[in-house]
Amino acid sequence: MPARSRGFTLIELLVVLVIVSIISAAAVLSLGALGGSSPAKHTAEQLAALTDLAAQQAVMQGRQYGLRVSPHAYEFLLYDGNDWSLVQDDNLLRARQLGNGVSLSLQLEGTAVILPENNNKNGAGSSSNDGSGKQAIKPQIMLLSSGEITPFQITVSASVSSVQYRVQGDLLHGIRFLPPHAPTGR
Repeated sequence: MPARSRGFTLIELLVVLVIVSIISAAAVLSLGALGGSSPAKHTAEQLAALTDLAAQQAVMQGRQYGLRVSPHAYEFLLYDGNDWSLVQDDNLLRARQLGNGVSLSLQLEGTAVILPENNNKNGAGSSSNDGSGKQAIKPQIMLLSSGEITPFQITVSASVSSVQYRVQGDLLHGIRFLPPHAPTGR
């Protein structure tokens, strides 16, 4: 009997391909977990998504929303016809404190804004005394029910690197996340 040259069967090849695929997927997932997005990038993406959500809710619900920013926090406000107050009963639009490794800066209509430190217990930004002894809070960025928004750019920086991410908003382009070195589009 002549000796048969034996090769691999189709089943054997498929089993090897499945094993290689599983190992590759595990490697990609573990590398993603180790080298995941930076806190600054995550903060910028989250801020852009939440601000866009608030702008959409303003239009759909016929409400006026606002955003207050400080160097290490941001919060959404709601206008009741008389006063601005923190958004209540909405876990997505709750006030957020950022870690010490991430900081925010703000430009309104192309002009840099000096952000107040986060000294008050209520949250982020600008407030003024309305004469009654009560602190009146006001947003820096308005997200109106008409679809109008205050033109803004928030820069999110990481203290450990010089990488900066931006969140921009204007009537023409809407609200968007911009990675480092992306053109401003204005």
